[in-house]
Amino acid sequence: MSLIGKFFVVMQILLSVTFMGFAATVFTYQNNYKTLYENETKAKTQIQAEKDNLQADFDKVKADMTALASQAEDRADRAEATNSALQAQLAELKQETERLSNSLQSQLALVKIAEDEAESRRSEAMSQRVVNTDLHKKLSDRIKDNRIAEDKMYGLNVEKENLTKKNKELIERLAFLEKVVRNNNLETDPRVYAAQNDPPPVVSGLVVNATTDERGAVDLVEISLGADDGLVRGHRLEVWRSGEDARYLGQIELVYVDTDHAVGRLVDKAKNGIIKKGDNVTSKL
Repeated sequence: MSLIGKFFVVMQILLSVTFMGFAATVFTYQNNYKTLYENETKAKTQIQAEKDNLQADFDKVKADMTALASQAEDRADRAEATNSALQAQLAELKQETERLSNSLQSQLALVKIAEDEAESRRSEAMSQRVVNTDLHKKLSDRIKDNRIAEDKMYGLNVEKENLTKKNKELIERLAFLEKVVRNNNLETDPRVYAAQNDPPPVVSGLVVNATTDERGAVDLVEISLGADDGLVRGHRLEVWRSGEDARYLGQIELVYVDTDHAVGRLVDKAKNGIIKKGDNVTSKL
């Protein structure tokens, strides 16, 4: 290697060492600056918080002082107004004193008039006392009437509670009776019980259909009459056949009733015929 090459190598090493030292110095300064910046930021934040607290205290003190000043101004204004009023009253009193000293006789006459007016007022007060006595008596009567009304209201409330209790008992009893009726498959329609005692209205119709049981005997008979004709369950009707083969066929008791038709169960079977579609049905032969 030539002398110049060695020189450049040495220079490069020296420059590298110098750059490394410079870099270390910059890094150190950077860390120190960062720490200093964070400390300054914390200090600034703390100072700002203290400033805000001082500002709040100042605003509070300012508001208090403003309120006190306003109150002081109000008191001063009131005192000034009171002083002016007192001055005016003093002037009026001076004028009144002078007038009284100059017109004593006139005032004596006014006193006499005042005495007369006082006597009139006393009489008026006595009359008003009588009126007040009457009003107190009326008030006492009203209070007595109110107490009587309250006693009546209490009695009505007691009666209402008793009736409510009795109604509850009747409802429970009715529910029990309905349960007994349902459990025993009893009829709940009052018209059915009435039909057992009252005869059906006079009606005439036709057999629409007749069903037989397993033995081939007629069991149920459907007819062309219904509730619109005044029939209810329990009514009994006669079945007969007209024409050349006229005959009595038996009696049915209605077990189902609709508006325009009904179904009856054969309860009195005749021995001379079987009920079929087209036969006659009536409530009275």
